[in-house]
Amino acid sequence: MIDIQSFEELDNKMVPYIRLVKELTGKDTVLDRIIPLMKILGNPENKIKTIHIAGTSGKTSTSYYISSLLIQSGNKVGLTVSPHIDKISERAQINGRPLEDKIFLKEISEFLEIVANSRIKPSYFELLYAFSIWLFAKYNVDYAVVETGLGGLYDATNVITNPNKICVITDLGFDHMHILGNSIEEITTQKIGIVHEGNHIIMYKQCKAIMNVINSWISSRNTTHEYLDQDIEYEANQEISTYIDKLPQYQIRNWLLAKHTYEYIKNRDNLIELNENSLINSINTVVPARMDEIKIDNKRIIMDGAHNPQKMEAFTESYKKKYEDKANIVLGFKEGKDFPETLKYLTTISNKIYLTTFNTSQDLPAVSIDPFLVAEELTKQGFTNFEIIPDQINAYSEAMRESNNINIVITGSFYLIAQLRNKIL
Repeated sequence: MIDIQSFEELDNKMVPYIRLVKELTGKDTVLDRIIPLMKILGNPENKIKTIHIAGTSGKTSTSYYISSLLIQSGNKVGLTVSPHIDKISERAQINGRPLEDKIFLKEISEFLEIVANSRIKPSYFELLYAFSIWLFAKYNVDYAVVETGLGGLYDATNVITNPNKICVITDLGFDHMHILGNSIEEITTQKIGIVHEGNHIIMYKQCKAIMNVINSWISSRNTTHEYLDQDIEYEANQEISTYIDKLPQYQIRNWLLAKHTYEYIKNRDNLIELNENSLINSINTVVPARMDEIKIDNKRIIMDGAHNPQKMEAFTESYKKKYEDKANIVLGFKEGKDFPETLKYLTTISNKIYLTTFNTSQDLPAVSIDPFLVAEELTKQGFTNFEIIPDQINAYSEAMRESNNINIVITGSFYLIAQLRNKIL
């Protein structure tokens, strides 16, 4: 019998699944392991009303906001996101919180025993996703809010094919191109692949190339859809615009998308109309590592996992709107990212950049780009106030030492933020 008493023990139990991650490049991302695993679990994904979120930017924030709005209306809500930032238990939240450590370890012990007896060998992401859905069914949630891991069409989360599923597509752009494709059309095909027969789609109207793929996909399926305009959504929530305007610029777009999604669910399932206080509570939802601000030793530290040009542009615009001064940046990019284009946005808010590294395996192998390569690109772009400090703790410590009255930003990768938060908080 598997009996895990600590997160250290759990880490040891997860090693075989992490090893499988290292064997997968992303090109081997298929549904071949998750389908039989969910069958052994009793297909819990068929027992829950689901909101499924895919996209390039804003997936996690939109998922948190949808979950919050549903909780505000008195529902019991499961939320699964990736990667986790502070703790593995973030992968399976109920009513906006991970389970208490003791309960989480008890539940995952039971789950890992089922998996061990099944002889199916899922990847780390597949395992934790299946655990989340199994847990949500066991705890009888009213709704599951599910963020895709990578893409959509072949993502493990796409085992959910219920006709009553709601599919939310956030802004699309170029990311994970070595896996999802080199054109916006190929990437869009992967993202819209979460849509099945009978599903309802909610998204902002995007460029013609994206919408052509979307319309082609849904034309052969019995779906319904809503293509939104942000200005119209903002006007529809004018009575609370004072509170909406306090959000970072890019989060305004995500919250409005989530709010429209709630309105659709409310009308479909006869949920309550949320009052002003409930809406304000959802606006104030804290999304880890998204314009996430803390103070240590009276110094302001802002963490944001902006890791591609689209995300970095949104982050830097929000930063400029909220803060007057430039920041000292602790920076590490994951291999495969378009860091030259991303740097063009980041340098607009940078006083000094501390280039560092990380190495982790959550859902796919994550190794940082050689900081010397990033340094070369910064020099090409005319930015010379940087320092290479490969050890991330030393980089953070140096940024703290040199940041009197200057904000510190940790960015470039969620994995860098997760490792640093684990060590400094």
